[in-house]
Amino acid sequence: MRLRTALTRLMVAALLMMVSQFASAMVCKALDGSSSLSEYIGPVSVPDTVPDGTIIWRSKTHVVPANCWKLFDIHYKEDDPIYFYGNPAGLNATPWGIEFGLVYRGVTAWDGDWSSNPTQGVNSGFISRGCPDATSAADMLACSRVTPSIAFQVVIRKRGLLPLQRPSQDTYDVFQFDGLYGLNGGPGNPFGNFRFQLSGLQNIVGTACTVDVTVTPEPGIVDFGVIQKTTTGFSPPNPSRPFSLALEKKCSSAINIGATFVTANQQGLYNILPTAGSQFGIQVRDARNNLVQVNEPFPLANFPADVSHIDVPFSASLVALGDPEVGPFEAIMVVQIIYY
Repeated sequence: MRLRTALTRLMVAALLMMVSQFASAMVCKALDGSSSLSEYIGPVSVPDTVPDGTIIWRSKTHVVPANCWKLFDIHYKEDDPIYFYGNPAGLNATPWGIEFGLVYRGVTAWDGDWSSNPTQGVNSGFISRGCPDATSAADMLACSRVTPSIAFQVVIRKRGLLPLQRPSQDTYDVFQFDGLYGLNGGPGNPFGNFRFQLSGLQNIVGTACTVDVTVTPEPGIVDFGVIQKTTTGFSPPNPSRPFSLALEKKCSSAINIGATFVTANQQGLYNILPTAGSQFGIQVRDARNNLVQVNEPFPLANFPADVSHIDVPFSASLVALGDPEVGPFEAIMVVQIIYY
């Protein structure tokens, strides 16, 4: 009798677990109905000497117009925040010596920081509203549907003190869009919620080659001096100063270098702000006078085997975005280098 009671309790517990797994769910796809987006990373070289934690690859900024709604379930009255849930397929990439990250609204979350457990993902800030008056699935679709455009980047960094290993798998699901209660249907994604995938991971290889980067004029400060404010902006208009990236290759092999001008204070595609309320920005132009997007990767230099030094010229300009603040200012931009 005691054994029969124990078995009955176990069966009830298992049934409750199955019910709770599907107790609440969100459908979240791209607005065009697609359930995935894949980016091919291309060739990536990782110098043996770069410190642990160094970013070795960065995607462009992707903007996904999403289409999300709640299902008619026991939580139909509740608001449902949209989350990025990391590594939804549960793949262990640790032995590869790399780690994947999400850059969202200027903040980077790494695989070790976020997960596919409910509410432990990255909150997008967008919400599918609860529908207290709904009486059917059709009511829920009409009431809770939300179509935000969600912009993000994905980065890869060197992770682990062991030598870099060629990934044993060529693809990796970085995240899945889903709601408050976690992955809809589990890691198998039976309802086809949107996932972002990287492909070409087996192109990541180690290299003994390194390139030292120096910002000139040293010590990497572009000084605009004293600038006059006018009723229309600045005098002279768009004050500019040159600077260069001096690249010194430390090997006899051919290698290509990319860069990203990284800043935490960005407005639009091209403006680096000293402060949020400065009402002016700093723009960077290349040698052809083309504006360079901030926080976006771009090709920097191609080193032939027999070339060890390249200077890449740029210029920085001030641009009025309103009524500029008067007084000393400082803006910080980091040059992030990748090898490919």
